[in-house]
Amino acid sequence: MTKWQKDVAVALALYALMAVVIRYSSGGTGWGTALLVALVATPLALWMGWLRRRLNEQAVEWGRRRVRPWPEERRR
Repeated sequence: MTKWQKDVAVALALYALMAVVIRYSSGGTGWGTALLVALVATPLALWMGWLRRRLNEQAVEWGRRRVRPWPEERRR
């Protein structure tokens, strides 16, 4: 699978999962409303994941976050 196919598969799986969760978690939400809300929430969730990944990469780059634990933490 190419990268864009994996990205599309992840987005579709997330969309389906969100639609099912919204449909069955709230009181009387129908399928139409659940699908529309999931359509709005899916890009937001994907963007939040991308933003978190990017901030972590920048923190590692700037030395604010260590890839390996500190020596004191390894002894625990």
